[in-house]
Amino acid sequence: MNTEFKAGALVAFGGYAQSIVYGMLAFAPLGQAGLTYGIYAGLASALLGGLLGALFGKAPVQFGGPRSSTALIVAGSLLGFLQSTNNHNELMLLLALEISLAGAFIALAQQQGVGKLMQFLPAPVLIGMNTTLGVFSAWKLMPAMVGFAVYTTVLQAANSPTLFSPVALGVSAITTAVLLYFRAIRPNPLGLVYGLACGFAVHSLFLWAWPGTLPVQTVAALPQHPLWAAQASSLYSSIQQLPALLLGTPGLLLQVLVGAAVLALLVVLESMQSMLQVDQALGTRHNTRRELNTLAVVNVLCGLALALPSSNYFSRSNAGLGVGAKSRQSEGWYIVLLAALVLLTWPILAQLPLHILATAVAISSLFLIQGNTLRLIAQFARPAQRKRMAPTERFTVWVVFTMILVTGLSNLLIGTLVGVLFVAAYFLQQQSNSGLRNIEFNPAARSRSMRPRAHRQQLDTAFEHLAWVHFDGNLFFGNAPAIAIRLQDELENAQTTVLDFTHLRYIDDTACDCIERLIKQSLHCTHTVAVLPVISQPPMGGENLLHRTLKARGIAIHSHVDDAFWHLENLLLEHNGTATPTEALETLIDSHLCDHMATAQTHTFASYWQSAELPAGQALFSEGAAPCGLYVLQQGQLSAWHHTGHSNERLMRFCPGSMVGEMALIDRKPRSATVRADTPCRLLFMPTAQFDQLLRHDSELGHILHNNLARELALRVRLANQSLALIQ
Repeated sequence: MNTEFKAGALVAFGGYAQSIVYGMLAFAPLGQAGLTYGIYAGLASALLGGLLGALFGKAPVQFGGPRSSTALIVAGSLLGFLQSTNNHNELMLLLALEISLAGAFIALAQQQGVGKLMQFLPAPVLIGMNTTLGVFSAWKLMPAMVGFAVYTTVLQAANSPTLFSPVALGVSAITTAVLLYFRAIRPNPLGLVYGLACGFAVHSLFLWAWPGTLPVQTVAALPQHPLWAAQASSLYSSIQQLPALLLGTPGLLLQVLVGAAVLALLVVLESMQSMLQVDQALGTRHNTRRELNTLAVVNVLCGLALALPSSNYFSRSNAGLGVGAKSRQSEGWYIVLLAALVLLTWPILAQLPLHILATAVAISSLFLIQGNTLRLIAQFARPAQRKRMAPTERFTVWVVFTMILVTGLSNLLIGTLVGVLFVAAYFLQQQSNSGLRNIEFNPAARSRSMRPRAHRQQLDTAFEHLAWVHFDGNLFFGNAPAIAIRLQDELENAQTTVLDFTHLRYIDDTACDCIERLIKQSLHCTHTVAVLPVISQPPMGGENLLHRTLKARGIAIHSHVDDAFWHLENLLLEHNGTATPTEALETLIDSHLCDHMATAQTHTFASYWQSAELPAGQALFSEGAAPCGLYVLQQGQLSAWHHTGHSNERLMRFCPGSMVGEMALIDRKPRSATVRADTPCRLLFMPTAQFDQLLRHDSELGHILHNNLARELALRVRLANQSLALIQ
């Protein structure tokens, strides 16, 4: 069977059940009369969102439809509107205005780049919102789960025990057990469908076996548009009075605007999460502008049709990905099969038992509360463990507590808004200094390499015009343009540039465009290299995009800053590693072992050396080996390696003219590192016995040699101090 069809079928069954449940939840404040509206609103949201998404959306494996979070916001809005008017038509028009405005806000968000902003929202607000929504809905529907009428509050249930129904309790208990099994023990994308099917089957059994009328509530009417039954004159009058109602009722207009803004935020947030997750799974990249524009049109139409807001949600996308879906074709099948399910089941929707639907909503909402959240709250309650929690974890707990408290004191809409404000403050605090750590001119750092003195002096002069740019945190549309302008000004006189992305955690397409323009306009005449770690913890978001941008501009990319400096130094020295080999005497002079020696002493000293060859990849000596003598590299390149844990770390590179193995020659202790040939090498070698013989036969020459070795060791200590800057 086609995987796209399988994915569409799987999500259609689950989405059908969710649409009914979420619609019922959204219109619960209107009582049982609102249920028919709710079922219509949920199904219409899924059909509109899926149809327009399949026609105009391009991001793979996305499925439109209502969500519990937006359904609860609609419920909160209706509760607020009921405090201003009891007119049914006016209530529905206010709700239509709010949802349509949410669609307009989504379009505005796209224009202002807020779609990209959603990618930076930290986990605390998501956890706080989910926890608040879960607690809110479970509390509201708790009476239905324990055998009372669906719209009975906890206080009413305590004061009216006659409303209790053992049949409703029994069926709800069975439904709860099945839902918990398929959500917690053996998670299944169709767990909600299985729970509802089991509840409906048991309900049908009771209906068949029960003598008389079964004492449970049902929907009792076919789903319909909330304004279908309104008379034309009454509806026209309500439309005329709506502006006066908005302007004449204190706070009502603000409530509509806030509700629309929160709905837009949740739709964008959930949809962008879903698209990012799909992109990560499939290695694709969605067009944020196109997808948000599609969502904007969908939600404007949902408002006009009085359907619930529609969003793409990652649980639906995950279900599609799980069976192998890879394209938007799966949403085409989703909408076809969903429409078929609606047509087939439409005649029986009026008989749906409310307590089963309420139980499904309550259990699903409880699973919005993550187990990790409960663990964090338990840690927060213990002062000793609270001190060891990360700042983000403590922030998460405060968001959860504050949102629940505000929701309890006021309503869900205000609680969610407080959570959004929390995150806005957190976002600004985290991002205000993000993007660029600093620019270091003429850095003291050098690659961990041994070079001839003349080369070191040449590099010291060249590094006076080198700029080391340290990026940090998140580089995104909000700060990238300003950072690019600053870099353009400050790097004007730089002749060599190192772009260090080692500590960058996220970069978006806008920031990559800014970097590309910077390279093209300001760095095109300079030697430029980039440092982009192969493995970073945590992983860098947008790393592949940055890699492609740098590669397109011909920028050399290295995984470690030491390699980047090595590459630059070779460019500045115009050194390619294939220099013509020098004579032995010339090599010894370049190594500075012959400093302060007379000509005769130099020739005498040169007579103690032997020639050696070393193929690429072979070890000159190994860590822990006994010392055998002193080497001087004549041609090629060597590297010193030290084994640390499960990996090898390069300590030093050796260029022609470098001494190798002088430490063990002086202290006669085992080798402290493994030295291996990077390329075929030619070396000069003085065995330990020859060194000792030189010291015995020519004390003056031995004294000069000791002084030269001491200066070389001091130089290496200085170089080691410089190289520490590479790992800060």
